[in-house]
Amino acid sequence: MKLSACAISAMVLLSGFASAEDDVVIPGKKLVEYGWDVPSSDFVAAHIAEMEQRPFDGLLFRLQGGENVLEPVAWPEEKFAADFAVLPSIPWKKFTDNFVMMLAASDQDWFNDAQWEAILHNVKLVSKAAKLAHCVGLCFDAEPYGTNPWDYRKTAHATEKSYAEYAAIARRRGAQFMQAIESEFPNPRILNFYLTNLFARWLVPMDDAERKEGVAHHSYALFPPFTEGMLEAAGPGSEIYDGNESAYYYTEKGPYFESYQAVKGRGPYLYDPALELPFRTHVRMGQALYVDQYYGMRQTTQTLGNVMVPEDQAKWFEHNIYWALYTTDRYVWCYSERMNWWKNENIPPGSLEALRSARSKIANGMSLGFDLAPAVSAAKQKQGEGK
Repeated sequence: MKLSACAISAMVLLSGFASAEDDVVIPGKKLVEYGWDVPSSDFVAAHIAEMEQRPFDGLLFRLQGGENVLEPVAWPEEKFAADFAVLPSIPWKKFTDNFVMMLAASDQDWFNDAQWEAILHNVKLVSKAAKLAHCVGLCFDAEPYGTNPWDYRKTAHATEKSYAEYAAIARRRGAQFMQAIESEFPNPRILNFYLTNLFARWLVPMDDAERKEGVAHHSYALFPPFTEGMLEAAGPGSEIYDGNESAYYYTEKGPYFESYQAVKGRGPYLYDPALELPFRTHVRMGQALYVDQYYGMRQTTQTLGNVMVPEDQAKWFEHNIYWALYTTDRYVWCYSERMNWWKNENIPPGSLEALRSARSKIANGMSLGFDLAPAVSAAKQKQGEGK
């Protein structure tokens, strides 16, 4: 009997997938997936049953109509017709916490009201799509894969307008951005891959002028005032997550607790003191994982994972999953590049077992059960011998 193309595709997707019955639910903690394998809305709609057999609680996905919401040209709503057609009927079951992607690269002019009217139109379209898809919110990746809108030093009017002037307009735009989202999606969860912890060196008591001078020379200088605007405008039920991308590289449990304290304890130092209550009300801590780091799969960078034996690679992954889930307020996002969870391509050995083991231990209040330090020490020794 010959199989149809659809049947063959389903078999390819299903091969290597374990039963969803093996997964556990962790109250208040969610593990979501994102990477170069980010699926589009039509792929999710066609394959969600197979995708939900992976040990995640949700995923980040992109719209067919567009992602770069800060593009200063208004998108016609027709661009999203295919998204609007499939999103309402995606039969989510196990994946309870899903996000639509928004990207930030843009050559927009912060002071151009017409451009920002177009941007806010785009933000509303993407937010509408997320609501139609029954998502919990949106993910705003502030990293500019193109022109950087956050670097004050490279803005159109940097020679004639001060950082204070730019910070004021960025704060205004941040408020408009949040209002545009909430006009279509009330009380959303906004997942940022980084937020406050990106500026950790300034999260200490210091002269405010010194802090502002330091931030002004950072490549994301306008991101904190933009966030101030979001905090000002956020509705009572909205949540804004610091996804702590720095956690990609942790090899010990201590940095997870230190980063949590940096954000939740000292985070308000970065912002207007008048916003401390909104910060405490809306900001949540997240954590991140980077599969390629642990398994030595990065394209140009050598990591400890490159010299670890497979058993220790899986231990590093499980260690970081465990402590990320332990210390997050809700979300851990699992990032990868040179693999594809959804098409069963280049899945590292032991990775699925590591995911399930760490999730089970957290759900059942168990200890991790092993010390990663010997594996890290052995890998560092091998790295040293190879120099």
